[in-house]
Amino acid sequence: HPQKLDGAMPLLKRSSSDRTGLKPTDLAPSSLSFDAPFSCRRRGVEMRIVSGERAPVPDPTLLRALHSAHRWTEALKSGTPLGKLASSEGVSERYLARIVPLAGLSPRIQKDLIEGSQPVDLTLERLIRMTLPLAWDAQEKLLGIKH
Repeated sequence: HPQKLDGAMPLLKRSSSDRTGLKPTDLAPSSLSFDAPFSCRRRGVEMRIVSGERAPVPDPTLLRALHSAHRWTEALKSGTPLGKLASSEGVSERYLARIVPLAGLSPRIQKDLIEGSQPVDLTLERLIRMTLPLAWDAQEKLLGIKH
């Protein structure tokens, strides 16, 4: 889990100048940093600085996977063989088998994914690489979903 940090984050004088339209010499030194608690979180290969509350942003990759999981689960329940379904969807059987369990995520997790309020480090890759418990409260605890 991310470590909470508290400190000043320096801003680049030239970048700040370009964005404000002011000369670099006209910028007050106090305007070139901000002081707020923040944490660094890894999201896939990138590192994000998270400070304060973030606005909900749905992850299109997670939304597509969740939609596919429900669609594919229904097809499998209706008797469509896994191989045939994978072939018709243009994905490997292995990929399909890794996505289908997302249909069993707790309603709270699915709601958070749809609204974009899931933890910033919750990615599709992280979801499909872990073994998810069947119990919804255990899933929420594992994934850091707040009640």
